Amino acid sequence: MRIAELRNHPFLLLVLKDGENDGYFSSEFIHKSKQQLVDMSLRIASDNLSIIYADQIKKGCEIVLGITNLGLLDLCDNDADKAKEIIKTQGIVYCFRAGWAKYAQLKKVSPAFFEGISISSYALAINDTADIRLMHNNFMKESYKSAKLLDVYKSIAARYSANALLIENDENILIFELQRFLNSAIALLLIDSDKKVFTSSLYQKFNTYLLSTEKDLLLEKLATCIVKLTEQLSIPTRSYLQEIELLDFTEFKSIINQQTDISIFIQEILELPITLAAELNDDFEGGYDFHSDDEDDIAYLRPDVEESP
Repeated sequence: MRIAELRNHPFLLLVLKDGENDGYFSSEFIHKSKQQLVDMSLRIASDNLSIIYADQIKKGCEIVLGITNLGLLDLCDNDADKAKEIIKTQGIVYCFRAGWAKYAQLKKVSPAFFEGISISSYALAINDTADIRLMHNNFMKESYKSAKLLDVYKSIAARYSANALLIENDENILIFELQRFLNSAIALLLIDSDKKVFTSSLYQKFNTYLLSTEKDLLLEKLATCIVKLTEQLSIPTRSYLQEIELLDFTEFKSIINQQTDISIFIQEILELPITLAAELNDDFEGGYDFHSDDEDDIAYLRPDVEESP
């Protein structure tokens, strides 16, 4: 039976079956290979799943099948004859290790993205003909995007972050914070400041400018500032930010357009120092954290004390 005629099993099983039917693999070799697959499945189930439940042991088998299948496909580039030779000369465990190396690439590229990918994603049932290489390549693309997001985030934050950085693994949070950095950069350009973060006086100047300038003029200067900021960015960073649409400044434009409570809403999209944010809202964020800045926080809650004459 030709390998191309078999369409209801993963590539690895097709190769084994074809090789056995052709007499390329001996029955002893097939038995040994199956035993190795079983042993690796139990190890995967023990390390990553709960072997108390039978379905989890089955899942371990499917994971080993998927990862070994991925390794074999990568080694032989979908060439059935080459696949049989690799299995006979190198063995099943060699194929599994090649697949595991591919899987481990995700962690090397982006540990944060890797943490979100369950090893069960690589499971293949015995009648599953899904293209596991295509799935892995898609994971790799997403992994590189995740790594790029973190690199760009750190690069922009190094210039425009007003507070100590707490690196998150959640990509949605990173994008949210990154947009605030960029919004702050644009806001400072709107008042022709060369500073990278706000102070109380700069924010007051910015707020006055927003409230005293006609909407059309604001939008016109905003467009000019966006061009200026964009030109200051490196080409890779600029391309990435354009790709994820963070240089559109949609929310910033929306706040200007609506002209309602602009002073309140604009605060929410900027990266402001914690003390400045507390000052603007006559409050402090986060409560007491038993750090040296607690007294500064508490001071905002105390009423002004008039000095004795």
